[in-house]
Amino acid sequence: MNISDYLMAFRDYDGNGHPEGEKGYKSSFPLARRIACVDGFSMSVQATHGAYCSPRQNIGPWYEVEVGFPSAKPELISQFAEQDKDYTKTVYPYVDIELVEKLVDLHGGPSAETLEAAENAKKANQS
Repeated sequence: MNISDYLMAFRDYDGNGHPEGEKGYKSSFPLARRIACVDGFSMSVQATHGAYCSPRQNIGPWYEVEVGFPSAKPELISQFAEQDKDYTKTVYPYVDIELVEKLVDLHGGPSAETLEAAENAKKANQS
């Protein structure tokens, strides 16, 4: 899974987040949906001008991203945890995007729902 492509699916070509619902508005802090994996593992992965990512901007590609609140301790990136008391209730700043892609692969790849959410977001971007 290409994480930069996944994140870009949830924003328009100006880097703004998609409006939610009929009365939604574009957000300058676009949020991507949680990545759920085939084996049930999930995590938030974000990259915006306000996230712990590099480059720190709304348009990718990125080489480091912010991971947050995984459903289980992510062994591959645990050294990035802001706190180590509960690995599921913390943020992992500036994680190499290739490590995040490997983490997704270790958990069986992205779930069908995750892929569908990204595809639907891309379609909304084109309309």
